[in-house]
Amino acid sequence: MRGIFMRKKRVRRQIEETLRANPDGLTAGQILERLPSKRNVSDARHLANLLRGMKNIKKRRVKLGNQPFYAAETRENRTNQTWFVNEYYYDDEGAEI
Repeated sequence: MRGIFMRKKRVRRQIEETLRANPDGLTAGQILERLPSKRNVSDARHLANLLRGMKNIKKRRVKLGNQPFYAAETRENRTNQTWFVNEYYYDDEGAEI
């Protein structure tokens, strides 16, 4: 019987290599752009689900944006639009040698 973590093993290895090459961290969309083979991963949500079960892959919330939002009718500056994304990075602390 094959375990669930045996699936997509090659893709998970490519994801890990991509994150090791970028120690500052990447979002799921950025990882998807940098993958050598994209045929096994359909979109960023699929990639985020694959990242979930991986060892030594950590996640942090990052604030993006600060774009002024203008109301269409009055052209007044209403609020600053900001949003949060998950940024993934490889943490080799505690990794087995």
